[in-house]
Amino acid sequence: MAEKKAAADRKLAADKKAAADKKAAADRKLAAEKKAATEKKAAAEKKAAAEKKAAADKKAAADKKAAADKKAAADKKAAADKKAAADRKLAAEKKAATEKKAAAEKKAAAEKKAAAEKKAATEKKAAAEKKAAAEKKAATEKKAAAEKKAAADKKAAADKKAAAEKKAAADKKAATEKKAAAEKKAAAEKKSAAEKKAAADKKAATEKKAAAEKKAAADKKAAADKKAAADQKAAAEKKAVADRKLAAEKKAAADKKAATEKKAAAEKKAAAEKKAAADKKAAADQKAAAEKKAVADRKLAAEKKAVADRKLAAEKKAVGQKNVRRSAGQLMQKPKTVSEKKREGRQELLKVSVYLDTGKILTIALMGVLAAILLITTSAFLVK
Repeated sequence: MAEKKAAADRKLAADKKAAADKKAAADRKLAAEKKAATEKKAAAEKKAAAEKKAAADKKAAADKKAAADKKAAADKKAAADKKAAADRKLAAEKKAATEKKAAAEKKAAAEKKAAAEKKAATEKKAAAEKKAAAEKKAATEKKAAAEKKAAADKKAAADKKAAAEKKAAADKKAATEKKAAAEKKAAAEKKSAAEKKAAADKKAATEKKAAAEKKAAADKKAAADKKAAADQKAAAEKKAVADRKLAAEKKAAADKKAATEKKAAAEKKAAAEKKAAADKKAAADQKAAAEKKAVADRKLAAEKKAVADRKLAAEKKAVGQKNVRRSAGQLMQKPKTVSEKKREGRQELLKVSVYLDTGKILTIALMGVLAAILLITTSAFLVK
């Protein structure tokens, strides 16, 4: 019994070790697949970055879409890998629990069988002791009767002796039948225990087979998801190539259109130059009047510019006096830090720049007004 229990324990330990080795192999495989996926993803991202850098100005929208599709595929693949790992882990845990349950049932069956065998041996020993006691009692009674009736008639003694022998034979037959019944009962219990053990082994094998089939289905599903992700990635890359090709075709069409428009513009320009030559001849007589008006306009513009310059000089002088007063005040105040001095210098430069820009804007606006007046006058003259 101890050897059977030890064998059962060794088998249980071997099953546990096999399950642990299998789980470790699955974890290593998962880590390798994850590393390969990471490297593949990094290579793909590097390739996408290179393509994006090569065609940044022409294909920004297409590269952005391809990057989004690639990220979605990577996220989907990561989710599928995570789900497959969870399924494999769940199957391994379920398998370990099933094997543990089968080992416990097997151990319980072995203990039950040992108890039944022990009970049968005890009953067999009790029957043998009972039989021996009965035989001993019969012998004692036989001896007492023989001694008591020794003086009786030889025929009566012979009859009594025959009756005693018949009784002994009957007792012996009863004991034999009882022993046979006990052995039959022990055999039946042994057969029942064996059938129960066979049923438990069959159940454990069925559950083990179901777990293996479930794991195979999970692996098949993971492979299918991986293939689907790869197909989706290939489709995305194919779409990106098609988009790039379409963009190139669009660019070619745009270039062709631009060339056509450039040619039309050149023809239009030639016609305009021809018309301008005709208009130039017609406007030669009007040039003197226009030049005279332009001289007057330039004089007016010069006067306005002088006024603006005087105003700007006055503002600069005011800014200088303000800076002098501020410097005097700063001498009386505590010394300022370098950052404060830099900030004040930048503010002063900004003010001067604003004043200068204001003068430039006013000058440009004045010139624009004069040019508009000149253009309107020339157009009116040409229309007449």
